[in-house]
Amino acid sequence: MKVLVIGGTQFIGRHVVKNLMNEGHSVTLLNRGKTAPELFADLPKIILDRETDAVLESTKLKQDWDTVIDLCAFYPKDVARITQTLHGRAGRYVLCSTLSAYRASTLPGPTPIIDEDSELQSCSSEEAVDRTLITYGQRKAECERVAMAQHHAGGIPTVILRPCLVYGPFDHTDRFAYWIWRASRSEPFILPEGGLTIIRRTYAPDLAQAFVLAVTAKNASGRAYNIAESDPLSFRDTLYWIGKHLGTHPLNHAIPVSSEVLLKEKIKQWIDFPSWLAQTNLLVDTFRSRHELGFMSTPTKDAIAKATDAFLAEKREPKAGLTLAAEAALISKLSKTKT
Repeated sequence: MKVLVIGGTQFIGRHVVKNLMNEGHSVTLLNRGKTAPELFADLPKIILDRETDAVLESTKLKQDWDTVIDLCAFYPKDVARITQTLHGRAGRYVLCSTLSAYRASTLPGPTPIIDEDSELQSCSSEEAVDRTLITYGQRKAECERVAMAQHHAGGIPTVILRPCLVYGPFDHTDRFAYWIWRASRSEPFILPEGGLTIIRRTYAPDLAQAFVLAVTAKNASGRAYNIAESDPLSFRDTLYWIGKHLGTHPLNHAIPVSSEVLLKEKIKQWIDFPSWLAQTNLLVDTFRSRHELGFMSTPTKDAIAKATDAFLAEKREPKAGLTLAAEAALISKLSKTKT
């Protein structure tokens, strides 16, 4: 099949393009040509800034595509441009959304298991053009609504994939790498709430396979699918399996700290301790993706081992989360408070 991938050289895109090529699809990339332009040098590329009206005028873009996979839709207006330009020229539009599009992802405390019919976040006109991470989930929810509106109006048949926290090789966010690094060092580190909370994750190669499945899956048009690991683990279990793989015992060095104490110390959720949300479990149902797409996730402990090896092979500290020095200072401050 002739597939246009919007993005393709960032973290998730590298896995998606590789999987599409392995399945024998003919892949063309559309991006600005700024991020890792040397990747996939043999593939045809359309160099274009999707945030401009040049999309509406591009003759290279106005071809017939069997499927368009959109990996970098962050603004509703950008989705509108793409779907307008490719109206009548694409057999399917597969949009990468996120767990953060759900309203429940912003609510404090335990949440029910989220399925694909759960309520999405609202998005104001101001939020739709905001450039900060604060409105990321709102904007992605609105991107979904724009895509589905054109689908129902007779536009391009649309499929939406909603991954959770994505991790694995090539992850430039380092959100999971933060915990790999802590688990590998055999030194004291803070473990929010003793590691009892759960944030469901998505292994990047599994997400890539889900996109390949969505290209041809029958009866998928007009549907949304949660894509996540089948056996969600708490932070405590996750650290155990990282340690099991490395031959370390990270939980012996963990310092449990309550969310109340961390918030009092102005610790930023999700930022200072990546993927931690105070007293919150985020779980999603994947029945639909497993039974309609045929999605199967890698066993979580195997995915953790592969992600661990991939990061440690880079021989660097993670960019995300508290620095070792900042964490040591916080540990020292909290220990003095106790005494």
